[in-house]
Amino acid sequence: MRGYRCHKELYLNIHSPELESPITADQQAVFDQGNEVGETARKYFPGGVLVDFKPWDFFGSLKKTRELLASHTPIIYEAAFEYQGCYARTDIIKYSADTQRWKIYEVKSTTKVKEEQLDDIGLQAWIIANSGLPIEEINLVHLNPACRYPNLDNLFTIEDVTAQLRERYPGIGPRVRQLFSIVKTDQVPSIEIGSHCTSPNECRFKAHCWKEKAVPEFSVLDLPKIGEKGWEYFRQGIVSVDDPRIVELTPLQQRVIDVTKTGERFLDVPEIKKELSTWKFPLVFLDFETTNPAIPRYEATGPYMHVPFQFSVHQMKSVESEINHEEFLHVTATDPRPTLIPALLKACEGEGSIVAYYGRFEADRIRDMARVYPDYAVALEALLSRIVDPLPIIREFIYDKEFKGSFSLKAVAPALLGAEQSYDGMLVSNGGEAQRAYQEIINPNTSPQRKEDLIRASLEYCKKDTAVMVDLVKWLLKVVNE
Repeated sequence: MRGYRCHKELYLNIHSPELESPITADQQAVFDQGNEVGETARKYFPGGVLVDFKPWDFFGSLKKTRELLASHTPIIYEAAFEYQGCYARTDIIKYSADTQRWKIYEVKSTTKVKEEQLDDIGLQAWIIANSGLPIEEINLVHLNPACRYPNLDNLFTIEDVTAQLRERYPGIGPRVRQLFSIVKTDQVPSIEIGSHCTSPNECRFKAHCWKEKAVPEFSVLDLPKIGEKGWEYFRQGIVSVDDPRIVELTPLQQRVIDVTKTGERFLDVPEIKKELSTWKFPLVFLDFETTNPAIPRYEATGPYMHVPFQFSVHQMKSVESEINHEEFLHVTATDPRPTLIPALLKACEGEGSIVAYYGRFEADRIRDMARVYPDYAVALEALLSRIVDPLPIIREFIYDKEFKGSFSLKAVAPALLGAEQSYDGMLVSNGGEAQRAYQEIINPNTSPQRKEDLIRASLEYCKKDTAVMVDLVKWLLKVVNE
């Protein structure tokens, strides 16, 4: 499947694996989540037998599969098949007594069918069919976005993709033979970098290939919302943002280029002042941390729905006043919302503006909680009209070359306020780490010391998010009042 995306990725994976970047914690979390979804799906096809050999034990898995097929096992999990040097293990196969053929069920942790998944299951079906197993039907099993906890009867949607794959089937064999011929050559395939380096996920040889192409730290590819147009420029040899051939840009993209060239920070003070004049003191700075499990586990939530488990609030009555801080972190495996909501309403009480960076996220979480907890709906919905967001102000009226095309808080704050606003060195330093820390905190197998360390680190991280916003808004107010 790597070869389907990029011949060079396949070749390097086999001949130069040392060039591959290590699996990141975020990537491992995705893998773990996929495994959890796959294991859960088996419960919806009960009575099967698992081929429980390690992924690298090809011969053991193939032997066990042959034995299970010979003994007429009607449902098999992780069955292994081989054909002409190709090997696949499929999540679930089920025998149909009526047709004396088999149905394939490939489980994916997404909420819809994706193009690359059809390639994946198509290759599996080609291997399985050619190995001698008669196939009746090929299905993709994915999470159902309409499912709501606690009723998980409809957790999965089964989509019959047999007809779609029938159209693709004739091209699979030639494609596989091409990939084998590429692997056997002595030369690394000459493949240009492109959008395939990051889609549908980031290739772990990206750092190597991009270094080979001498892509600078900040290039035309990093211009805000440049998309495929950036790759069109790149293919024309236009890489540096200094290149005069870059034309037909949005005002924001042009501003980024101008500031990068001159090094002079862009500030539209009158517009900043106009926007800030609509904010009302006391200011309440709010940040949520959320968990969004693939398998729902909280009342009225579906796959990947965000549930807040933590917040930080800084309160500023005036620019000169002392800053008050309140925080909340749920530390058990129960639903965080029944205890978080009252604490949130108390921390945000009053009439002032609620400052949230990318405030749409906080607003959506508040709306979600209002829908699920009607007793709190009026109070929660009253918070929504108070939310103000520094992000659009910065995106429209401020640019510093150190943003490097990004308007995230972690890019903006150090550039405008200094290196001390960096998150480097923190045990929990981003949202993904906060989610993983929370899962460890609520895990009963986590040692008391580790749990204590993670609680402290989680509180420090969320507090820093709102503290940085306080400093950022103070800086904005200073700019417009000078």
